[in-house]
Amino acid sequence: MEDCIMTRPPVALLGMALSVALTGCSDPGAANAGHFRQVIQQHFDQYSLPAACVGKRFHRFPYELTDKREAFRFEPDAPSYGELMVGLESAGLVHRSGQTYDLTDAGKQAFIPEAGFCYGKVQVDSVDYLSEPAQQGQRLISKVKYTVSMVERPDWSRDAGFTDAFDITPSGFQNTKHFAGPDNPTPQHRKTVLVKTKGQWMLLGLM
Repeated sequence: MEDCIMTRPPVALLGMALSVALTGCSDPGAANAGHFRQVIQQHFDQYSLPAACVGKRFHRFPYELTDKREAFRFEPDAPSYGELMVGLESAGLVHRSGQTYDLTDAGKQAFIPEAGFCYGKVQVDSVDYLSEPAQQGQRLISKVKYTVSMVERPDWSRDAGFTDAFDITPSGFQNTKHFAGPDNPTPQHRKTVLVKTKGQWMLLGLM
């Protein structure tokens, strides 16, 4: 499954999937690492998806950190809400007045309601595995494992108080149970499924 030379193509949005017209390859419908890497990268670029988001449990600001909220932990071994807010303050994303926290200018730029404080861009470095295309109904699918890194990371995301509070790895990604595990030890390794429709491969969903 050889790679191929890639150039930036036009993209077309088909429903919730992204179809990419691949140029620089002899067969844009072929299943190979070069095609698939471009399809995945175009998905992140098209939707401007950030590389990481943390603190999504803080839905809106100003946020009043009552005594009960300050001590609350989402899980027994997780940092308390108070500790997370200290991490945000250390990074310069919020400022405190009594028990109320509000966004700073940097925080306003980074905060997305229901998502949290988001930063960085995903760079798809490689496609490390792709299954042989298999028929599923009227379409072909391929399961893919790929590796990403983070680019355009803001300085505040490197703040020690912030990285400690949110368990941010040196790569910039959060060390969460969603990505960690025997088959997926670091957040940089991810999975997805591609589907072939109308002669082209499209991203079915991110995992």
